[in-house]
Amino acid sequence: MPWSNDRESRRRSDATYSTPEYRRARDAARRRADGRCEGCDHRHARLQCDHIIPRSQGGGHASENLRMLCAGEGSCKCHEHKTAQEGGGFRSNPGSRGGGTPARDPEHTPRTQW
Repeated sequence: MPWSNDRESRRRSDATYSTPEYRRARDAARRRADGRCEGCDHRHARLQCDHIIPRSQGGGHASENLRMLCAGEGSCKCHEHKTAQEGGGFRSNPGSRGGGTPARDPEHTPRTQW
């Protein structure tokens, strides 16, 4: 599920991820990673900062809780895989603020019968 880009989501994101505390911790995680994904240990052009314990589950911005994971085209997509495995995270249930259960796929029903 892509990130929502409405005005309220951008405001909330800016309030959370523009703080000096988060920026210092993210820079420390970036230096520690030294251009390598901390999930697969490969060098990738694009790394994203990931919360080991998600904010929706009580994790904070401490540098010990942040790590750099690969994301984007041509990468292992460690960040996307980790987010998908979290289950009850922020994006598991559209419109929820975490803690929800993942939306289930509808049952398959055949369209045509021969």
